[in-house]
Amino acid sequence: MNRRSLLALGAAATTFHAIALPAAQAATPGVGGLRFDHISLNVRDFDGMTLWYREVLGFEVEVAWSVAALDGKRLAYLRLADTVLELVEADADGAGLPAPATFREHFARTGYGHLCFAVESVDRVLDALEAAGVPSFVEAATYALDGTVYTRRVGFVQDPEGNVLEFAEPLREA
Repeated sequence: MNRRSLLALGAAATTFHAIALPAAQAATPGVGGLRFDHISLNVRDFDGMTLWYREVLGFEVEVAWSVAALDGKRLAYLRLADTVLELVEADADGAGLPAPATFREHFARTGYGHLCFAVESVDRVLDALEAAGVPSFVEAATYALDGTVYTRRVGFVQDPEGNVLEFAEPLREA
Protein backbone atom coordinates (compact mmCIF):
# COMPACT_ATOMS: atom_id res chain seq x y z
CA MET A 1 0.00 0.00 0.00
CA ASN A 2 1.44 3.37 -0.89
CA ARG A 3 1.77 6.15 1.70
CA ARG A 4 -1.08 8.21 0.20
CA SER A 5 -3.51 5.29 0.32
CA LEU A 6 -2.47 4.43 3.86
CA LEU A 7 -2.99 8.04 4.98
CA ALA A 8 -6.42 8.12 3.33
CA LEU A 9 -7.36 4.88 5.06
CA GLY A 10 -6.13 6.20 8.41
CA ALA A 11 -7.99 9.48 7.97
CA ALA A 12 -11.22 7.62 7.32
CA ALA A 13 -11.07 5.63 10.57
CA THR A 14 -13.11 6.90 13.53
CA THR A 15 -14.02 5.80 17.01
CA PHE A 16 -17.01 3.62 17.78
CA HIS A 17 -20.27 5.39 18.63
CA ALA A 18 -22.04 3.57 21.45
CA ILE A 19 -25.81 3.22 21.47
CA ALA A 20 -27.56 3.01 24.83
CA LEU A 21 -29.38 -0.25 25.44
CA PRO A 22 -32.73 -0.44 27.20
CA ALA A 23 -32.44 -1.40 30.87
CA ALA A 24 -33.74 -4.90 30.09
CA GLN A 25 -30.68 -5.46 27.89
CA ALA A 26 -28.16 -4.07 30.38
CA ALA A 27 -25.27 -6.24 31.56
CA THR A 28 -26.04 -9.06 33.97
CA PRO A 29 -25.61 -7.97 37.61
CA GLY A 30 -22.27 -9.07 39.02
CA VAL A 31 -20.49 -8.67 35.69
CA GLY A 32 -19.77 -4.97 36.19
CA GLY A 33 -16.75 -3.50 34.44
CA LEU A 34 -17.07 -5.96 31.58
CA ARG A 35 -15.46 -4.63 28.41
CA PHE A 36 -14.31 -6.06 25.12
CA ASP A 37 -10.60 -6.99 25.06
CA HIS A 38 -9.75 -8.65 21.74
CA ILE A 39 -10.89 -10.99 19.02
CA SER A 40 -8.81 -13.98 18.03
CA LEU A 41 -8.29 -15.01 14.43
CA ASN A 42 -6.56 -18.29 13.57
CA VAL A 43 -4.48 -17.99 10.38
CA ARG A 44 -2.50 -20.46 8.28
CA ASP A 45 0.17 -17.97 7.11
CA PHE A 46 1.09 -16.24 10.38
CA ASP A 47 3.88 -14.10 8.95
CA GLY A 48 1.97 -13.16 5.79
CA MET A 49 -1.21 -12.29 7.65
CA THR A 50 0.69 -10.25 10.28
CA LEU A 51 2.30 -8.30 7.45
CA TRP A 52 -1.04 -7.85 5.61
CA TYR A 53 -2.87 -6.47 8.67
CA ARG A 54 0.07 -4.13 9.35
CA GLU A 55 0.62 -2.87 5.81
CA VAL A 56 -2.93 -2.81 4.47
CA LEU A 57 -4.99 -1.84 7.54
CA GLY A 58 -2.36 -0.09 9.67
CA PHE A 59 -2.31 -2.40 12.71
CA GLU A 60 0.84 -2.34 14.87
CA VAL A 61 2.29 -5.40 16.59
CA GLU A 62 1.81 -4.79 20.31
CA VAL A 63 3.43 -8.04 21.41
CA ALA A 64 4.27 -11.36 19.75
CA TRP A 65 5.08 -14.61 21.54
CA SER A 66 5.10 -18.36 21.23
CA VAL A 67 3.56 -21.01 23.46
CA ALA A 68 5.95 -23.85 24.28
CA ALA A 69 3.06 -26.01 25.56
CA LEU A 70 1.53 -25.81 22.06
CA ASP A 71 4.68 -26.88 20.21
CA GLY A 72 5.86 -23.29 19.79
CA LYS A 73 2.63 -22.00 18.21
CA ARG A 74 3.03 -18.26 17.53
CA LEU A 75 0.58 -15.56 18.57
CA ALA A 76 0.54 -11.79 18.33
CA TYR A 77 -1.62 -8.94 19.56
CA LEU A 78 -2.09 -6.42 16.77
CA ARG A 79 -3.49 -3.03 17.77
CA LEU A 80 -5.38 -0.38 15.82
CA ALA A 81 -6.43 2.43 18.21
CA ASP A 82 -8.63 0.66 20.81
CA THR A 83 -9.02 -2.52 18.75
CA VAL A 84 -6.89 -5.58 19.47
CA LEU A 85 -6.75 -8.47 17.03
CA GLU A 86 -5.02 -11.62 18.25
CA LEU A 87 -3.52 -13.60 15.39
CA VAL A 88 -2.94 -17.26 16.22
CA GLU A 89 -0.82 -19.53 14.08
CA ALA A 90 -3.13 -22.38 13.05
CA ASP A 91 -1.85 -25.84 12.22
CA ALA A 92 -0.72 -26.07 8.60
CA ASP A 93 -3.30 -28.80 7.95
CA GLY A 94 -5.96 -27.22 10.17
CA ALA A 95 -9.47 -27.15 8.80
CA GLY A 96 -11.23 -23.82 8.60
CA LEU A 97 -14.38 -22.43 7.17
CA PRO A 98 -14.19 -22.11 3.40
CA ALA A 99 -14.05 -18.52 2.18
CA PRO A 100 -17.59 -17.44 1.23
CA ALA A 101 -18.21 -16.93 -2.47
CA THR A 102 -21.19 -14.62 -1.97
CA PHE A 103 -22.59 -12.24 0.63
CA ARG A 104 -25.60 -14.52 1.18
CA GLU A 105 -23.28 -17.50 1.72
CA HIS A 106 -21.29 -15.44 4.26
CA PHE A 107 -24.43 -14.86 6.35
CA ALA A 108 -25.72 -18.44 5.96
CA ARG A 109 -23.07 -20.06 8.13
CA THR A 110 -22.69 -20.17 11.90
CA GLY A 111 -19.73 -19.21 14.07
CA TYR A 112 -17.28 -16.44 13.34
CA GLY A 113 -18.81 -13.96 10.92
CA HIS A 114 -16.59 -10.96 10.29
CA LEU A 115 -14.59 -8.13 11.83
CA CYS A 116 -16.14 -4.68 11.52
CA PHE A 117 -14.24 -1.40 11.58
CA ALA A 118 -15.96 1.94 12.27
CA VAL A 119 -15.04 4.53 9.63
CA GLU A 120 -16.25 7.97 8.58
CA SER A 121 -16.35 7.11 4.88
CA VAL A 122 -16.77 3.57 3.60
CA ASP A 123 -16.19 4.80 0.06
CA ARG A 124 -12.81 6.38 0.89
CA VAL A 125 -11.67 3.25 2.70
CA LEU A 126 -12.75 0.89 -0.09
CA ASP A 127 -11.13 3.18 -2.70
CA ALA A 128 -7.84 3.16 -0.73
CA LEU A 129 -7.98 -0.61 -0.36
CA GLU A 130 -8.78 -1.05 -4.07
CA ALA A 131 -5.73 1.12 -4.89
CA ALA A 132 -3.69 -1.22 -2.67
CA GLY A 133 -4.92 -4.27 -4.59
CA VAL A 134 -7.68 -5.36 -2.19
CA PRO A 135 -10.95 -5.70 -4.13
CA SER A 136 -14.37 -5.22 -2.57
CA PHE A 137 -16.19 -8.39 -1.56
CA VAL A 138 -19.44 -6.44 -1.28
CA GLU A 139 -19.57 -2.95 -2.78
CA ALA A 140 -20.46 -0.06 -0.49
CA ALA A 141 -24.20 0.38 0.01
CA THR A 142 -26.53 2.07 2.47
CA TYR A 143 -28.99 -0.29 4.12
CA ALA A 144 -32.10 0.39 6.16
CA LEU A 145 -32.00 -1.41 9.49
CA ASP A 146 -35.47 -2.89 9.10
CA GLY A 147 -37.81 -2.13 11.97
CA THR A 148 -35.74 0.88 13.12
CA VAL A 149 -35.32 4.52 12.13
CA TYR A 150 -31.67 3.89 11.19
CA THR A 151 -29.64 3.34 8.04
CA ARG A 152 -26.00 2.37 7.81
CA ARG A 153 -23.51 2.52 4.94
CA VAL A 154 -21.23 -0.51 4.84
CA GLY A 155 -18.80 -2.26 2.52
CA PHE A 156 -16.83 -5.50 2.77
CA VAL A 157 -13.48 -6.97 1.68
CA GLN A 158 -11.74 -10.27 2.37
CA ASP A 159 -8.23 -10.68 3.78
CA PRO A 160 -5.80 -13.03 1.96
CA GLU A 161 -7.19 -16.07 3.81
CA GLY A 162 -10.82 -15.26 2.99
CA ASN A 163 -11.83 -13.72 6.34
CA VAL A 164 -14.52 -11.10 5.79
CA LEU A 165 -13.85 -7.52 6.98
CA GLU A 166 -16.64 -4.95 7.16
CA PHE A 167 -16.23 -1.18 7.16
CA ALA A 168 -19.23 0.72 8.56
CA GLU A 169 -20.17 4.37 8.89
CA PRO A 170 -22.02 5.55 12.01
CA LEU A 171 -25.74 4.83 12.25
CA ARG A 172 -27.84 7.57 10.70
CA GLU A 173 -31.52 8.32 11.18
CA ALA A 174 -33.42 7.84 7.94
